[in-house]
Amino acid sequence: MGGRSPLESTVLVVALGLLTAAAVVVLLRRRMRRIALVVPVLLAVLTCAAGVNSYVGYVRSLDDFARLLLLASGGNGEAEQTPPESLPAPGGVRVADASLPDPQLGIPTGRTRVLLPPGYDDPARATERYPVVYLVHGYPSGGPDDWLGPGGAVQTLQAMADAHAAPPVIVVAVDATAGTGTDWECLNVPGGPQLESYLTTTVPRAIDAQFRTLPDRGERAIGGMSGGAFCALNLGLRHQNTYSVILATEPSDDPDTALLAGHPDLLRANTPRDYLPTLELLQPLAVMLHAGVVARTDVDLAYRLGDQLAGRGANVAVRIEPGEWHTWRTARIGLPYLLAFAGENFGKAPPPRH
Repeated sequence: MGGRSPLESTVLVVALGLLTAAAVVVLLRRRMRRIALVVPVLLAVLTCAAGVNSYVGYVRSLDDFARLLLLASGGNGEAEQTPPESLPAPGGVRVADASLPDPQLGIPTGRTRVLLPPGYDDPARATERYPVVYLVHGYPSGGPDDWLGPGGAVQTLQAMADAHAAPPVIVVAVDATAGTGTDWECLNVPGGPQLESYLTTTVPRAIDAQFRTLPDRGERAIGGMSGGAFCALNLGLRHQNTYSVILATEPSDDPDTALLAGHPDLLRANTPRDYLPTLELLQPLAVMLHAGVVARTDVDLAYRLGDQLAGRGANVAVRIEPGEWHTWRTARIGLPYLLAFAGENFGKAPPPRH
């Protein structure tokens, strides 16, 4: 579920490195033509790419690789995506596709992936409703499919259902790029897309209307990784009427962007580092923070945020992942713990302390 795939293996890196060295030796000994340089150069490039992927954990399969090529070519549009019926759906987890554009908010496409739990389509459970976890991808050039590919959300949901590890939930992977591939930090950008409004109004209302959700803030969580973790933290804290659980893996408390340049009031209002010390929790809130132990900045921030949030009255959990860095593999490993935490707190978060 969270471990390394063959394409992330260090064995692959070593094997490609040895092939590169062997190609160079053959080239030198046999004094081959310059055209033959293509072979060791190509092998060297593959070795470097495999090394990077072994660290980052982004490409786990050929489908992941194809998606990466699509992003690299500038593709990330709604019409270019894989049809929902061909998306991976092992076991009882079904992946549905929702198009949720909101042109008035500057969102032209609104690509959204909806992961429905085992049993959702069972006629005997046709009246059953489910809590919802919204997940925001990281950057650069991220998208909702990242949570299905390197994030391993489909496999995680299936494994948790098979093990009865948590109550069933609907997982919604959103697109926070406004169809452009730009890192908007989920903000209402002056003169640009209004992603904060989109993710806290348009998307949850549409999901509640199209799927059998429990349409209540006590049954709704927002999470994300890296830049998406900033989105989850900022939106969750600023919109306590919409979300009762925040799930942040590899967190950030600063938008780290020039999008709000010239708007100091907006910048401060969207910087948890600035407003958290005086934040008032008006409703019960649960927060889980997750980081890889090798990424010391993430770890220190997770503990600092945890202390601040607990001091404001939130129910806080912090998990530090052994041996991991600031990567998609860290997010993938942490996802079952984040979903389990959400399941434990839906509908029963403790009241704020004053």
